[in-house]
Amino acid sequence: ESSSIRRPSRYCYSTISSKSSINNDSLPQQQQQQQRISLSPLAATTNSQPTATTTTTTIRTKTTNANDSAMDDEYGNMESSGQIYTHPQPYHLESFGLFGHHVPGHHHHHYPSPLPRGVLNPAFINYNTYGTLNSKRDNVLVICHALTGNSSLEAWWGELLGPGKAFDTDRYFIVCANILGSCYGSCGPSSARPGMGGSGDDDDDANVPRNKEGQAVYGIDFPDISVRDTVRLQLIMLKNELKINSIKCVIGGSFGGMQTMEYCVMAGATRPDMGQSRMMMGCNGGSGGTVMMNNNNRNDAPPPAVPYGLGEFTTRRNGRIEPFVRSAVPIACGARHTAWQIAISETQRQAVYADPKWNNGRIDPQDPPHAGLSVARQIGMVSYRTPLGYHQKFGRALTDESGPSYGSRAPWQVKSYLEYQGKKFLDRFDPVTYVKLTEQMDSHDVSRSRGTMEEVLSHVEIPVCVLGIDSDILYPLREQEEIAAWLPNGELKIIHSDAGHDGFLLEQDQVAAHIKSFLYSHD
Repeated sequence: ESSSIRRPSRYCYSTISSKSSINNDSLPQQQQQQQRISLSPLAATTNSQPTATTTTTTIRTKTTNANDSAMDDEYGNMESSGQIYTHPQPYHLESFGLFGHHVPGHHHHHYPSPLPRGVLNPAFINYNTYGTLNSKRDNVLVICHALTGNSSLEAWWGELLGPGKAFDTDRYFIVCANILGSCYGSCGPSSARPGMGGSGDDDDDANVPRNKEGQAVYGIDFPDISVRDTVRLQLIMLKNELKINSIKCVIGGSFGGMQTMEYCVMAGATRPDMGQSRMMMGCNGGSGGTVMMNNNNRNDAPPPAVPYGLGEFTTRRNGRIEPFVRSAVPIACGARHTAWQIAISETQRQAVYADPKWNNGRIDPQDPPHAGLSVARQIGMVSYRTPLGYHQKFGRALTDESGPSYGSRAPWQVKSYLEYQGKKFLDRFDPVTYVKLTEQMDSHDVSRSRGTMEEVLSHVEIPVCVLGIDSDILYPLREQEEIAAWLPNGELKIIHSDAGHDGFLLEQDQVAAHIKSFLYSHD
C-alpha cells in the first residue's frame, strides 16, 4: 500500500495479495448447472403472491484464449438473452418537465424530434435470475453491470457465480438487470421508434434513424437517461414484477457501482421529513406510474415517498418499516462523476464525432462510424489499466523485430493490442449506444437536487462495504475513501492489483473474498 494515501483509522483494509491476473492470458472453460427461478406470467399482472417454478439453465463462464489479446479480456460471450420487464404505463424520466422540448441545433442533434421529452413508452429492461427465491422473498442479491456489460452475469463475473461462491446460488436468489439504454435487450437507441408502425407521413421522414432492416428506431433521438432512471426502473421491476419483499445486498463495479450508490440512496436510506424533503428535492421527476408509499394511516409510517428521492423504496419486514435494500457493495466508483471522468468520457465521444460517418448522429446503419467507435474503445482501454500494467506486458516490444523500431510504421505490440480491442468491440456495440451510455454515466451524482453530499449520504444507514482498487487511475482510491467517510455505516476495503480500474473484473478472487465476508457478517 502506498504510504502517500490517506487512511482514516476507522476503515478496514484488505490483506489479500494480488494474483496479478493482468498477466494471465487465458481462463479455463467451465460449465455448471444452476437453478433459475421462472415466474408465471400471471404473477406480473396480479397482486397475489406469484408461484415459483424451478428450471435448469447452463451457466457459461467467461473464457478467453491466447489469440484474443495480450492482456486479459474482461468479458466473455456477450448476448441479449434473458427475460423482459415492460413498465405498464409511460415511464416518466427524471428529466420529465424540466428541460422543455427538443431544441434543434444541439451539438449532435441537428434535427427536430417529435418524441416527447422525458418519457419512455414503452420502457423495458432485460434481466436474468439465478438460484431460488425463498418463501420470505428476501434472500435476494442484485448485481449491477458496468458500461458495456449485460444481464448475463456469467459472462463477466462467472467466477463469483455458483454454489458456495460469492453469489451462492444455493443460498441466494440473484438478479442481474440490464442498463436502460443498453444494446443488450433493453429499451435503447436501437429499439423501435414509437409511433412509427409503418403508416403515416412520419414513416417517410428521411431524418428518422433506421436499422439495417429499414425499421424506424430511436437512434440519436433516444431520450437522455440518468443513472437514477435506470435504477428506479429496476427497483420497480423488482417490487412489482418479481414481488421481492426485501433485497439483502446490491453489488456492482464501475458503472455498476454508480447504480449501487443510487440503490443506497433511493432504497437504502431513511426519508427526510416533509420540510427537509421539499428543501432537498428540486427534482420534478415523474413517478413512472408507481410511487412506493406506505400506508400513512399507520403511526409508524415514514414521510411520503418522493419520486427519485431519499428512501423512496421501503418495505415492511419483521413487523416494521425498513429500507427495501439491507446492504450494498459499491466497487471502483465515486459518489459523483468528476471532471476527470467526464473529460475521459467526452474524449471518447469526440472520437466518435470526428468520424465523418457520424453525420451528427444520423448514421447510415449499413456504414456506421466504426473508426470513431474503435478509437473511443481504445481510449477507454488505456484508462481502465495502469502505466505499470502496460509496461510489464508490452514494454517497447515490437510485433516484428525486423521492422522499423520507431516512426509511423513501427509495429508496437501495444498498438496491435489496442487496435485489436477496438476492432473486436465493433462486433458487440454500436456508436449511438456508446455515446448515450457514456452520457448516462456522466449524469452520476447522488447529491444532485437532493442536498449536499454529506447530507444525502448521512441518510444511508444500511451497512455498505466500499471496495477500491489501489492502482485505479480512472476512479482513484480517494473517491472510495470519501464515500466510506460520508456513510454512517460504511467501511472501506482495498483490492491490491496492477490491473487498474479493470481490477474489479480481473481480480475475482479478491473481490469474491470481500463480498463473501461482508454477506456472511450482515443480514
